[in-house]
Amino acid sequence: MPTVPPATPLLTEADLPPLDVDSELFRTDQAAALRQARAQGRFAFSRRGIEVLHHEDVQELLTDARLETQDAHVYRKYGAQPMLSSFAEHGLLVALHGAKHDRIRRVFLASFRARMVNDARPMMREIARNLIDAFPADGTPFDFVKAFTNPFPMQVLCGLIGIPVEDIPAFTAAATKLHLLAASPIEPGFPQIEQALQTMRRYALDLVEQRTAEPRDDLISGLITAQVTEGRISDDELAWNVVNLIFAGQDTTRYQLASALRSVVAEDGMWERMAGDQHFVEEVAEETLRVLPVVNFVVRIAQEDFEYRGVAVAKGRRVILNFKSASRDPEHFSAPESFCPRSTGRHAESYDVPFGLGDHYCLGAALARAEMQEALGLLAASITDVDVAGVGDLTNPVAMLYGPEELTITCRRR
Repeated sequence: MPTVPPATPLLTEADLPPLDVDSELFRTDQAAALRQARAQGRFAFSRRGIEVLHHEDVQELLTDARLETQDAHVYRKYGAQPMLSSFAEHGLLVALHGAKHDRIRRVFLASFRARMVNDARPMMREIARNLIDAFPADGTPFDFVKAFTNPFPMQVLCGLIGIPVEDIPAFTAAATKLHLLAASPIEPGFPQIEQALQTMRRYALDLVEQRTAEPRDDLISGLITAQVTEGRISDDELAWNVVNLIFAGQDTTRYQLASALRSVVAEDGMWERMAGDQHFVEEVAEETLRVLPVVNFVVRIAQEDFEYRGVAVAKGRRVILNFKSASRDPEHFSAPESFCPRSTGRHAESYDVPFGLGDHYCLGAALARAEMQEALGLLAASITDVDVAGVGDLTNPVAMLYGPEELTITCRRR
């Protein structure tokens, strides 16, 4: 009688190679640290949780029903104050689950259509043109983040939402504090977060009241109208989800655009090619999402004990879907470390996860792509001889969002 070979024992987190996210290497060269981790296996273990390193696994686990996003109560555990707790429970869509998540998402999907984004492209170009016109004309170094990538997405979002131009500076002052929600650790930023959320909630509620009485062609009015067919959401849910749109759409685009310029300028001839080829601009935007993704990782929580590729995942365990590692996975990309838009023919693989997948796919994905395309296209058509003179502080590589806080460049007008 043949003997049955013993089953291969499952690996526990203690068996996984360690990934020290606080190391000097991770701080100074995250790509190299993750390359070393991938060489040891498909998974690693860090103080953040089980790190999933390969593109195929990240893609698959993003839609695995056994994993779910962190819920709103996680902020209470850290000591969140009333405004943050309310925002997390009613507006932070990625932290909402089940019927409440689906009800709110349906209303926003009904209003946040591709047509709205495409109709906004002329506004994006006008905003970009006005910002570019204010660049120094004599080759003086200036901070590209301050001059362009910070105000551009905020002005676009304010235009879409329906915030009057005269109110944008005050609204922006509060909204920019929301980047602290992605900080690690988050606790030191609680007082500023609380104040910013209070200001933005009050403003959003006032807008809801105004647009209910006098609808306009803007997102707030569209959301109010969408509730007729898609289901009622409360004014607080509406207001907080507008705040969430700012949180999700401001810093991500700010960092991604700055990273895009850094990447393109480093490649011979790429900037000039963009100036006359809008299709190439679109490919460059996509490659930027892969090579320097603004989202380092997303967190999922195991809803039950389960096994994945020989690894035992315990209920309640944090699973880190590492986008930064997946985006340079040599098993998926033939030139993983190179900045090579697909139209150059150097590789034809796609990076499928920058905006998530499944129920928590980013509602603003089309808007983010449109902003990248319009901004990069107009920048390339408007300025030349672009040189990066200095890169200021980068965000903490352990945090969820990554990009330069300051980027000094020189250029001249065409």
